[in-house]
Amino acid sequence: MATFKILPASNGTYSVAFAGVASLGDRIISISPINADSGVPAYASQSAVGSLKAGNRINGVLFVTTTTGVHVFKPASARGAHKTFDNVLCDSAAITSFRDRGIALVGLFGDGHARAYSIPALKEIGSAKISHILDVKRFRDAIITPTGDILGWTGPSELALLNVWGTGQSLPRSQDRLFNPSAPIPPRPTISNLQWISGTQYITPSDMDVLIGGPDRPPSKRMLAEMRDAESAARAAARSGRPPPPGPNGEQEGYWAYMQRQVQERTERLGTMDDHMGRLEESSTGWANDVGKFVQKQKRQMVLGAIGSKLGF
Repeated sequence: MATFKILPASNGTYSVAFAGVASLGDRIISISPINADSGVPAYASQSAVGSLKAGNRINGVLFVTTTTGVHVFKPASARGAHKTFDNVLCDSAAITSFRDRGIALVGLFGDGHARAYSIPALKEIGSAKISHILDVKRFRDAIITPTGDILGWTGPSELALLNVWGTGQSLPRSQDRLFNPSAPIPPRPTISNLQWISGTQYITPSDMDVLIGGPDRPPSKRMLAEMRDAESAARAAARSGRPPPPGPNGEQEGYWAYMQRQVQERTERLGTMDDHMGRLEESSTGWANDVGKFVQKQKRQMVLGAIGSKLGF
C-alpha cells in the first residue's frame, strides 16, 4: 500500500509527494482512515483538505483489512496493532458505527458468518450466521454501509438488506392478515325497479362482442377452419349420395347461410341495444328536468316565505 502526501503550495495549489509503501502480504479489501482521538472517519473531505492551509492536523490511523487479517498503522510505514483471522478468509469489510455509541469493524467471512471487531483492540464482539440468507460465493460483491447495513446477493438476480446491530433473537411473526374473515362481503350488483323501468339491461358476452366488433366483423380463424371442414364434409356427402351434415344449430343449412343469419342477428341485437340506450337517455333527461323544476319551485317558495316573514304576513 503506497502513501502520498498532499500539501498546500504557496500559489494556492497543492503538491503531491510519495511518502512510502507498506507490504501487507495479502489482497487488500478495505482501507478505512480513522481519527485516533475521536474514532470518527477521517476521510480527505473538501473541508479537511482546505484546513491544511491553516495548519490543522488530524491524528489519524489506517485500518487496512486483507483477506487474512487487519492492520492498524500510521502512514506511511509505521506498524501498529495486527489481528489475524483464524482459519477463515474475509471477503468484505468496513468500519461501521452504532447510533453514535461506538464503532466497530464488520466483515463477511467465507464460513458464512458476519463478525464485528472492536476498535482499537480488534476483539471479536459478535458473530452471526447469514449464509442461509446471502450467497456466500458473492460475499465479495456485498456492500457494508457505515451504519451497519449489509447489501448482499441472495441469488443470481435478487438482493437483500440486513442490519448487523440486532439482539440475536428472531422477529415474531406478524399477526396481520391480508383477508379478514369477519368483514362483511358486499352484495352482488343488482338492478333496481327504477333502472328496470328506464330500460337498463345486463350486457351479455354476445352483446359485448357486437359492441366491440360491430355487425360487420370478419369471421375468426377458427370459424374459417370450421367453414372449410363443413364444405369438405358437404362435398364428400354429395359424392356419396348422402344428405349434407346438419348446420351448427342442427338444421340443414350451409355454413354461409349460417354466417348470414349470425350477421343479421348481430345487427338486430345492436339495433335493440341502441333503442334501449335511446330510451334510457330520454328517461334521464326527463328526470333531470323534473328535478330542476322541483329545485326552482323550492327556491321560489323559500324566497316568498322569507319576504312574507319580513312583512309580518
